[in-house]
Formats: sequence, C-alpha cells, structure tokens
Amino acid sequence: MELNDKIVIIGVTGYIGAWVAKKLTDMGYTQIVGTYRNEAKARQLQSMLPNVNFYKANLGETENWHEVLNGAKWVFNQGSAYNPNDRTFKDRGRTKEKGIRMLLQMAVDTGTVKKIVHTSAESTIAYANENADKTIFTEDDWTNEDREGLFDLHMVSKTMEEKAAWSFIHSPENTTNISLTTIHPTHVMGPSFVPWHNDMIYAMLHGDRAMADSQLYGVDVRDAAAMNIALMKSAAADGKRHFASAFKSTYSTLLDLIKKNFTDEQIEAVLGHVARIIPGADAADVLGPCHATSYYQDMVPRMLNRVVYKTNHPEAYAYEYTEPNTTVIQAMEKMLQDKNKG
Repeated sequence: MELNDKIVIIGVTGYIGAWVAKKLTDMGYTQIVGTYRNEAKARQLQSMLPNVNFYKANLGETENWHEVLNGAKWVFNQGSAYNPNDRTFKDRGRTKEKGIRMLLQMAVDTGTVKKIVHTSAESTIAYANENADKTIFTEDDWTNEDREGLFDLHMVSKTMEEKAAWSFIHSPENTTNISLTTIHPTHVMGPSFVPWHNDMIYAMLHGDRAMADSQLYGVDVRDAAAMNIALMKSAAADGKRHFASAFKSTYSTLLDLIKKNFTDEQIEAVLGHVARIIPGADAADVLGPCHATSYYQDMVPRMLNRVVYKTNHPEAYAYEYTEPNTTVIQAMEKMLQDKNKG
C-alpha cells in the first residue's frame, strides 16, 4: 500500500469503518474514499475527517459504484447488502450473497483492485456445531447456517454472505485474481470515533432482564480497525480467515468493572436498567432438558467457560492489543460524553 493509492472503505460511518478511516488518515494516506447510507452521519464524519471523499452507495445497487471503485487498489468492506422487504434470515442471506457477489464483480471489472479485506464475524465460525463435545474452534470451522434452533439468526445471513464471497474468489469469475482476506471480530468494544454508536457493552448489559452469565471473547474497536489495515498490508494473509480477538472475559466481570469505576447515576445514563446476571452453572442446570438443541450446545459450554478460540494465524497479531479494562472504561467514558453532548 502506497500513501497515494486509492483506498475504499465501504461502510465508513460504521463502528469499525470510521476508525479504519481515522487510522489511515493518521498514517498519511491521501486518497481515501468512504461509502455511506446515512447523509447526516456522513456529513458529521466528513467534518471530522475532511480529507476523506464520501459517496452514497448501497451494496446490491449500482448507483455511484463506478466512481467509488474506479482506480481503487484496496477495498475494506464493512458493509452488507440490505433489503427491508426480506422476511426471513435466509432471504437476508440471499440479499447479502447478491450484494457481495456484485461488489466482487465490480472490483474485477475495474482491473485495478488488488485486494479486499471483508469484515465478517465470529458467528460465521463457532456456532451451530452438531458435535456436542467440540469446544475448540479455529478459522477452519464454519457455522452451519442450515441448523434449526440457532439462538441468533443473524448468523445465517452472515455465513451465507461469506461463503458466497469465497466461492466467487475461487471461481473463474475472478479473472483479475483479486485477493480476499476475512476478519472475524469477537465482541467489539471500546470508544466509538463518532457519537452514534453504542458498543457491545450496551448491547450485552442494558435492559431490565435476567441473563445467564457466560464467557465472551472481545476486541477493542481500535484494534479491530488496526488489524483490518495490518491484514490488508500482509500478503501472507491473502486467502485466509482471521479471528480478531484480544481477551476472554465474562458478562459479570465486565459489569463488576463498570460498577467499580462509575457511579449508579453514570451507569443508568448509559445502560438504563442493567441486566440481572444469573450464574452460568445455574442457568446450565435449568437448560438440561434442552441438551439436544442448538441453543444448548452453543451456549451452555460458554456458560461453563469451556469454549476456546484458537487462531491458525498468530502471526497476524503483530501489534499489542488494548487490555480489557482500558477498553471497557474508555468505552463507558465515551458513551457518557456522547450522552452529555446529546
């Protein structure tokens, strides 16, 4: 990657995408193009990163993509195609398949795009496993999108999308031999670069509800962005899938950390009513009669802290990760700051 190469960030207003744009700007790259859907968010981000060129463009639609991709060499894909009329997650998956294939074909048609780093998710790797004894997962594993009873059906569409991307890359349609690398973030946390994101801390812990304690793997959003860039610059990463994971924790550990560092008023301002966490072993006992279900086989080993993510590519982790206490505290501080400004 040369500093004057044209770089495209699809989904630049997103949680990771905005940080990718910020980091590339700080590194001195001068031809950064970002795509967006929301005009107001794009205007605000452009005021923060005036050197980035913004285009409204949706995956799955043709408008503006010629201008976006013309002359580009490197593409970071943080987006997915979306159709509000999709009724099922299989429908959503088919929409995402169409969108990613269209993007890859347009990239081939430019004759200039060399590589795409596509942000997928851990949910395309480590779920819907039918072997109840399997607790170690690597990037060689795939979520079975056809298994019934998945606790989070977003896994279906994301897995279908990623499989479609790899199918295109390995097919004769890839006439210019574009390289693809995928990154699979675990729970993404940390301060948002822009004020409209609440990170996974909010998603996991807010709400007046009961939830089972469980292990979780996490990564700071700034590290996820840095890893996107590191993978783009590494020829050794071409053709590979990569976990983006920095630490292993539990929901109760994160909540205890928050309670030690913030007042009740601050916590309520960010999270509202905080979820009540049930010990994982107790929840696992209650779920015993459901042992044959996908939900049980996916979640109970996590409640009992037995699942291990083991990367096949430790060389991709070439920089120092932000430690979890810093990630959580700075995320809360940023969400409080954004609340006060709002």
